[in-house]
Amino acid sequence: MPVINKEGSINVGTNIDTYKRKYELKEERRVGEDENENENDSDNEDEQDTYVFGVKDFAKVHKSVPSLLSAQTPLSKDCEIQLLKGLDLSSAKLNPEEEKLLRELILKYSDLFASKPGRTNITKHHIDVGDARPIKLPPYRILPPKRDYITQELVHMKEQNIIEPATGPWVAPVTLQPKRDGTMRFCIDYRRLNEVTVRDVYPLPRIDDTLDALYDAKYFSTLDLRSGFWQVELDEESKEKTAFVTHDGLVQFTVMPFGLTNAPATFQRLMDVILSGLKWRCCLVYLDDVIIFSSTFDQHLKDINDVLGRLRQSNLTLKASKCHFCHRELKYLGHIVSAQGIRPDPEKLKAVRDFPVPYKAKGVRSFLGLTGYYRRFIQNYATIAEPLLQLIRVKRSPVFVWIPECQDSFDELKQNLITSPIISYSDFNHPFILQLDASDYGLGAVLAQKGSPDGEEHVIAYASRTLNESERKYSATERECLAIVWGTQHFRPYLEGRSFEVWTDHRSLTWLRRLKDPTSRRWGMKLDAFDMIVKHRSGAANQNADALSRYPTEVVSPLQMENTNAKHELNKNGSTEQEVDINVWNSCNVLDDIKQAQRTDKELQPLIDYLHDGILPSDENISKRMRGIAKYYKLIDGRLYGLRRFDEKHSDRFNYNQHLLVIPKSKIQNLLYFAHDHAVSGHFGKRKTLHRLYSRFHWQGMRKDVENYIHSCDTCQRCKATTQKLAGKMISNVVHEPWYTIGIDITGPLPRTKRGNEYILVVVDYFTKWVELFPSPNTRSISIAQILHDEVIRRFGCPVKIISDNGSQFVSEIFEETLRLLQIEHRRTALYHPQTKSIRAD
Repeated sequence: MPVINKEGSINVGTNIDTYKRKYELKEERRVGEDENENENDSDNEDEQDTYVFGVKDFAKVHKSVPSLLSAQTPLSKDCEIQLLKGLDLSSAKLNPEEEKLLRELILKYSDLFASKPGRTNITKHHIDVGDARPIKLPPYRILPPKRDYITQELVHMKEQNIIEPATGPWVAPVTLQPKRDGTMRFCIDYRRLNEVTVRDVYPLPRIDDTLDALYDAKYFSTLDLRSGFWQVELDEESKEKTAFVTHDGLVQFTVMPFGLTNAPATFQRLMDVILSGLKWRCCLVYLDDVIIFSSTFDQHLKDINDVLGRLRQSNLTLKASKCHFCHRELKYLGHIVSAQGIRPDPEKLKAVRDFPVPYKAKGVRSFLGLTGYYRRFIQNYATIAEPLLQLIRVKRSPVFVWIPECQDSFDELKQNLITSPIISYSDFNHPFILQLDASDYGLGAVLAQKGSPDGEEHVIAYASRTLNESERKYSATERECLAIVWGTQHFRPYLEGRSFEVWTDHRSLTWLRRLKDPTSRRWGMKLDAFDMIVKHRSGAANQNADALSRYPTEVVSPLQMENTNAKHELNKNGSTEQEVDINVWNSCNVLDDIKQAQRTDKELQPLIDYLHDGILPSDENISKRMRGIAKYYKLIDGRLYGLRRFDEKHSDRFNYNQHLLVIPKSKIQNLLYFAHDHAVSGHFGKRKTLHRLYSRFHWQGMRKDVENYIHSCDTCQRCKATTQKLAGKMISNVVHEPWYTIGIDITGPLPRTKRGNEYILVVVDYFTKWVELFPSPNTRSISIAQILHDEVIRRFGCPVKIISDNGSQFVSEIFEETLRLLQIEHRRTALYHPQTKSIRAD
């Protein structure tokens, strides 16, 4: 009577390999006879019954090779109860009659839920290393407590005939990787083997295509193979290449191990062949994860029967605890799939919710990789993630700076993903709607449909991307056209060959077909392949795509106070500088007609026309310059704003607005008055006045204008005391004896001598004013220290003090350590102030 394991699977015992080998010998003789009768099957009479993909049709395998496990002994009542308990059929919430039919079907294939991995009769994995030499690596050091774990793993694999003793020339080391639960994962480091392995380019299926195929399904079942890779045997030539060394000796795999570069491709090809004819019709497979989908319960039982029959014929086994049957809602590939649509798996989102704030670029990449997997659920992913993307775009940045914009992006991606909506399946019986929009920073697209019978608009997928540096120079019209081109290309699998509508808040397609420049012609040819109808929608009606292309935070007016940037620094009277700023700008009426003043300014008016209408000046040089500077400006509510470019030099950049109101020349003097002379301005100095203006406004030459205005302020000149410190009194450097204090300096580079010297080390005795000159080939610290030791100290003894400037050769660890060992006091002159040397060495 079969024995049921704790998890509900059947323990098939240790003799299955014996029976399997007897069967294989019998089948080899019979299949060999069949092949001789049919010359089209093979050109080699000695060909075995293990098939190479692309050579044998899988249907022939099914006919000629029945399953070893199909003759499994019927289960007892207790074993049936244990197996069904492990499968937990009650979680499907079926009625009694449906649950009975499902139970009968599962028991029909009870042999598939074995406790050991099966061995497929379809293929064997081959490792092709070309003419590479065998790789032999030494073992990694393993702590004694971890050796017991390795021993347990080896015993477990030997019992299942997973490994065997090895004598070949290939050796890889064992490594243990910690899991999140504190246990260890047994791994083999096959990186060097993978480097010389010829790549198998068989592709894995696209996740989005897989999920789209679940349209119109009401019932779902998922299957998980037991140690899927271990169910594929290695051919004899490849076994020695998987050898690994442990404290118990050298062993090799008999089956396909984890970690080989071509293992996923081999396994995906295996599953595609096994389920050929069923894929995309009633099931989908991604490596060892299989999902069966149907529109009715009766059809679903038939589909389950077909899939399980294929697995039985291929000698594959399943893990009962990870199989689910006839559910209305299931987890698959990190998503929750149901008849209503698709949404992220809440358990997977827990990793997003608990993700700590990154402290280096690697953490940012991990977070973006985790959230990027679900980007189709986030309406404005590209633009929200832009601050984080900027952190990882800068290569070899010496400093990792986490600014408030990064924190806002980090928090918003978390929140949007946790509260993400359900995405509907695409129905190719209804027309698609493509909603598009473009902003200064990115492009947004929404693929939607008006489904039946409600006729409401359902979102199929969101997409967005940021603009690169050259694309940000485009005019508004060009960006809108780019959005159409990009959106249609991105959703090509849905739109090609079908009539669809394009909704945009700009009449860019008419503009595109009218122009004759090369870029427009290329875009036009790409769009000619689509049968689309362009409809104009105002920005208010096109909010879906509009939100995708824009950063979601509101742009704050320069005359408003930003609470998010409030780093208050109390002054002597207990109030804050920002409180003073509020009073200044609230009472400022100079900018009431700023929009009109900008448009009448001779320098700003052409830039505004270009940003608003895409109109360039007739002069070619001016037009070229206009395109170059346009990326740093933006129109908001008809006003021209400059975009602040933050850099590492501004330690207080967090107090600044991103958008700066551009001031025309006619308003500069009046604005300077409000910033400096106003009753609540306080006649601050250059630094504070410039900071007050710099945080909100922009015009060319602001710093110089502020300096000139304050220098010409009559009140400041009359009433303010000087802030310049008085010069200190001269202190004599008293020297007691010759070579008590010396000064050193470097002169050069000079023309190279025959001996390769280019520099001169100058040594001056402060008591006698005696000068010594020593040639040197370089200015390295070790060379200078060596010359001092050999030419000065050995002749005149150790000085008490050495005075030098702050050259790198004099402040290095080598030079300082040399003086410390010789107990010489080292004094350095003030930076950029050579007057501190009482005697010049040059």
